[in-house]
Parts: sequence; C-alpha cells; structure tokens
Amino acid sequence: MQEIQQILNVIEKISLKGISATGMNKSKSLEGAFLSGIMQEKFSCDADAASKLYGTDQSDVRYKMLKHRLKKKLYNSLLTLELSNNRIAFQKEMECGRLISIAKLLFKQTEYQLSINLCNKASSIAKEYEFNSLLLNAYEIELAALTNYGSLKAFNEKRKAYNELLYSVNMEKEAIGLNQLVKTHLKSTVKVRKELLLELPSIIERLKNILQEANTFEVFFSYYKTSIHYYELIGNFREIINITKEAVTKVEEGDINKLRFDIRYNAYTLIYAHFRTKEYSKGLDYANEFNYLFDPATKNWFAYMENYFLLALHAKKYELAGILLHRVRNNSSFAIISNDAKERWQLYTAYLYFIEPNSPVLEGFNYQNFINSVNEYSKDKQGFNVAILVLQFMFFLKKGDTEGLLYRIESLKKYILTHLKDTFSLRSKLFLKLLMLTVTEDYDAELCRLKGAKHYQKLVDTPTPGDAYAEIEIVPYEHLWEIILETMPK
Repeated sequence: MQEIQQILNVIEKISLKGISATGMNKSKSLEGAFLSGIMQEKFSCDADAASKLYGTDQSDVRYKMLKHRLKKKLYNSLLTLELSNNRIAFQKEMECGRLISIAKLLFKQTEYQLSINLCNKASSIAKEYEFNSLLLNAYEIELAALTNYGSLKAFNEKRKAYNELLYSVNMEKEAIGLNQLVKTHLKSTVKVRKELLLELPSIIERLKNILQEANTFEVFFSYYKTSIHYYELIGNFREIINITKEAVTKVEEGDINKLRFDIRYNAYTLIYAHFRTKEYSKGLDYANEFNYLFDPATKNWFAYMENYFLLALHAKKYELAGILLHRVRNNSSFAIISNDAKERWQLYTAYLYFIEPNSPVLEGFNYQNFINSVNEYSKDKQGFNVAILVLQFMFFLKKGDTEGLLYRIESLKKYILTHLKDTFSLRSKLFLKLLMLTVTEDYDAELCRLKGAKHYQKLVDTPTPGDAYAEIEIVPYEHLWEIILETMPK
C-alpha cells in the first residue's frame, strides 16, 4: 500500500489536476473504492484494506490482484498526465521523451518517414531547452531511419551533427557524474565530508575545464552546483554570493539557458549566503524581494522561510520574526513538510519564546513541555545538538533552578570533551563555557561580564565555520550572551 501512496503523492505533486485527471478516483469499481479508501485514509494497512473490501486478510489472491491492477494503472497514468504549469521545462522534457518513444515504435514498424517527422519535433524541443541527451536519442533514431530510407545527403548531414553532439553529451555525462559524486559524499557523515574537501578543488578545476570545452547547460549547472557545495563546506559564502550574482548575469545575457535555470534555487542560495556573511539587512531585502518566487503550498516555501526567519532573528528584527513564524504556523500546508523540518520550527519557536515571550504568535506555545521533550528530539539531529543544550540551560537559568543547572554543567563539560575537540567547534565551546560561568559566579551579571570578557572577545573574533562542520546558531551566541546577562535572576 505504501508504494501506491507514493505514486499518488507524485501524481498530486506534478499533475495539473491531481489524481482527478486520471478519473480513477471516480470509478464505481472495486479499484475506485480501493483508491478512494487510500486517499481518504480509510485503510490503515493492507490487512485493514483486505478486510473492508473482501472480508478477508491481505494474503487473499483477490486482494493481491486488485492491488497489482491498481498499481499498473497508476504507473501507466504517469505517462499521460497533464503536468502543472509551473513545471514548463519538466513538461517539455517529458513531451520530448514521449515523441522519441513513439518515433522508435514507428521505426520498428518500418514507418520511417513518420518516425523522422516525430524526431524532428522532438529535436526542436530538445534544442530549445538543451536536452542534449534526448536530442542525441532523436538523432540516433533518425539516422537509423535514414539508413533504411536511402537519403545519403540527409544521412551525412545528420551524421555530422550527431558526432558533434556526441562529444558534448560525453562531456556532460562526465560533469554530471562528478557532481553526483560530490552530492553522494555530502549526504554521508561529517568525516566523509571532511575527506571530500581534499578532493573538491581538483574536481572543480576539472569541471571548469569541461565547461571551456563544452559550454552546455548541464556542464554549467554541474560546475555551478559543485562550486556552491565546496564554498559552503569551507565557509566562503562571499564567493557564493559572487557565483549566484554571476549566474543571474549570465542568464540575462543569454549565456545560460533561462528556460532551464532554476532562479528559485539561486535566490535561496543568495539569501542563505548573505545570512552566513552576516549581511542581514541585504539578506532581508533579497528575502522580501524573491518571496513571490515560492509557492506557499510547497516544501520549498518552508525551506525558504527558515532562512528568512533566521535572518530576522540574527538582525534582531524580532517583530518580523514573529510575523514570519505566524505565516509558517498558519500555513495549511504545514503538514506536508518532514518531521525533522517540523521539529526545527518547534526549536525556532522556543528560541523566539526565550527572547520575546510576549510575541502574539507564541500564544498557546508550551515552552516547558517542549524543554521536557527536547532530549528525544536531540537524537541524531546533526547540527542542532548545541542549540538544544543551550536552550535547556537557558530554561533552567531563567527559572533560577540551581540544582538543574549544576546537573546541566556536568552535561556540558562531557559534551565539550566528547564532541567539541576540533578547532571548528571553538565558537560553541566558548559559548558553553560562558554559560557555565553564570552558575559558578552565582548569577552575578556584572561579575559574569567581567570574568567572561576574555572568552566573549575570543567568541567575537572567531568566524563561523563552514557547513562541513557547523553547529547552527539559531540566535548568534553574542546576542544570546547579552540577553542572558540582561535577564539573569539575582
């Protein structure tokens, strides 16, 4: 049943009319009842569906055949769906692929002229959108048809075009392969990502050379994405700003295929880079300017809003942060994002509560319940563990719970010794030491400020590490330290 649900999710995501475009959900047949039951969540599992449809269990051959037929029809429907209008390039790619498939079928039936006609249509689309692999496929079918059709002049012209394109496609495949290699490493552990850093400069240099040899969209995109990944890892976000701005210029000048270029990803990256270079005012201007690019009903919008919200927090625009949080929490599509994303928004909410507890958007938010459940949340949450430890400590500090704080100090010491041994963890280590100082100095704000001055200055002077290593600072440690000193109980 999970496989059927996954196909349904894809149909709803890419189709202009969703599942209703197939007409299967309106069918009065058993298949229609099965499909409607899955969509309306009437069936919790296969056993439940078999019981309600046949009064038996899931091993019943009738249920198995029903499930098989429905899956087959859903898969077939993917080939004929009318795609949504915001996926024009994807629409054209699918259309081009369908034309090539039909052309191949006609060629196999010796309908050579019909096959060539469809290849020409596919080629026209492929050239406009730079679908070079598909264009090569169309050329291959056309060459085979011309071989049987007996037109030597047309064959020689197409053969020349094919050989020139073949070189470019081979260059594209190498570039795409290098980008895929990098992406695969990035999805692995921190250790693997650090090892990748040693290889990335030579990979980028090779991609640059390929781009000089074959200036196609696919090669450019592989070079563009891999370069962004590299500079994210080493923390050079100034260079990422340059890359994203240069890409827009290339699009405007016609050097990059504007029909294929993802302006939303570029905008997202540009804003994130400004966040990391601490150019908060410019970042907020861009975030407001490009907000129209993102559909609030999509996961991309929520990801975009995370950067927008964090920019507001870091810029100390807490009222704006509250407004943005309100938009997120009241978005009817909130349920579509992953559990990890939902938990991050809970964590962001808790930080805003610590800073601005009277913000209207926080009405009904139970800060204490969140703190009590946050231990479970911290498991395997790479990048947010320090943020969680800090939040817990601040909770007990605000309460003036000395016993709870003494226990937290021991936890912080163990965490520092175990996880913050490298130089890239210095900011987190310094801030945790400042937190511990609040207890050892008996909550005396002035004494904490005086004795913590050395650590604080070192914190200010220490740059934020790259994404290969970074713990996320939901609120900059410098801001948090000032807020803690101002609110420290006596």
